[in-house]
Amino acid sequence: MKLNHCTRGTTYRLLLILCTISPASLFAEEVEIEPVNWAYSSIFGTGWYQIEDNQSVFAVSLPVRQKLRSSSISESGERKIGFEIDWALSVGLYKIDDLPGLLDPDNFGSVVFTPGIELVIPVTQRWNLRPYANFGWGSKLGSSDSAWVYYTGIKSRYTFPAATGNWALINSIYYGGYTPSVGPSDDLAAILTGIEYRQRLNKTSKDGDIIDLHWSLAYSYLGDELTFGLPDGSIDAIDDQFEAALAYGYRNRPVKLWFMKLDTLGLGYRFSSNGTFKGISLNFGSWFTR
Repeated sequence: MKLNHCTRGTTYRLLLILCTISPASLFAEEVEIEPVNWAYSSIFGTGWYQIEDNQSVFAVSLPVRQKLRSSSISESGERKIGFEIDWALSVGLYKIDDLPGLLDPDNFGSVVFTPGIELVIPVTQRWNLRPYANFGWGSKLGSSDSAWVYYTGIKSRYTFPAATGNWALINSIYYGGYTPSVGPSDDLAAILTGIEYRQRLNKTSKDGDIIDLHWSLAYSYLGDELTFGLPDGSIDAIDDQFEAALAYGYRNRPVKLWFMKLDTLGLGYRFSSNGTFKGISLNFGSWFTR
């Protein structure tokens, strides 16, 4: 495996944050870095991440979606497929250990815009599928490096009613890649499985809205180890990721955050089984809708 790019089948979504860290600080000087470190930032989630207590990174992904049609299924089995547009805009920020220099332009690593379309297919009353496809362009700020970026996949959610809420089984398959302006193209694939629980509190906010809690736990499997370099020139690798999260939401309306309307708002903790990777993410909804 070469150290200057992510390899096929190496990670899923937020694990790709490892590829956004400054090339100059992440790899040995003798390795020539191609402009692919930042290309996958459009499939990160918003949050802070750290590798081996050496490098920190912050990523921001705006969850802006436009619903064109809602999905539905009748008791007789008549289906209506839903359509959504995903206006995926992401910014990668690195070298944030020195907080006084946080707003230094050199700290901003990349901007990637990958709009896409998602379908919501109601298979049964409890089972929904969400195939999606995104394609766009990104650039490393302060550089001429750019790349075409694409990713596609399908997500599945099966719900189980419970006395005090709802359980859901979440699964997904992901495939993505990039074609840089200079250097070879590359791609990757991964799978995720997890569970979610919506706990009905039956308590209201100060505005009278009923509040629910959303608990979740997921595991991502990497087809190949993700290998990366550390500032001291050593090499480490991870081959999986866990995420535990808690969020809140209103039962009958979205959560408003600035100009955005979100399904939920909460925090997640991510880590690899070998302890190399860890992070805290800001979550805006179920895995099924991220």
